[in-house]
Amino acid sequence: MKRNLKSVMSLAVASVALVGSLGLASIASAASDFSGFPTLRQGDSGGYVRALQANLWAYGHQGSVGTIDGSFGSGVKSGLQAFQRDKGLTADGVAGSGTWNRMNYNVTVEVPGRSFFLSTPDSSTYWVFYSGSSDLRYSVMYKSNNRTVTSGTVY
Repeated sequence: MKRNLKSVMSLAVASVALVGSLGLASIASAASDFSGFPTLRQGDSGGYVRALQANLWAYGHQGSVGTIDGSFGSGVKSGLQAFQRDKGLTADGVAGSGTWNRMNYNVTVEVPGRSFFLSTPDSSTYWVFYSGSSDLRYSVMYKSNNRTVTSGTVY
């Protein structure tokens, strides 16, 4: 009986340790930039498209992109192509790893795995703040007064 209790206790301690380490791993792997964001193209929709639109605002392409609505239409494609040309990338209008990585050039991490922001010299008007560990939220803000223009959830 004493031996079985000792085995059960050892198993319980190991389980708690495993669950705890998995929890820390998920926090550590939370976003601190755009690495791992999916490839996006015209016709896509959702939170990652909203993040792309917000980033394009921060890179000075708000006029092409229009409203941050999560819909990858012709305006987003046009703004993305302009960004890609400006940064020396192939201007194919597809946001793949090369595009996301180039957007990372202007990312500053505030709290690793918890918050980061994108502020570029390409826009004198907007910057984007990202935060969250299990869900990633964005806020597009005015550079002049840090007032939120729009916000939402990436994932």
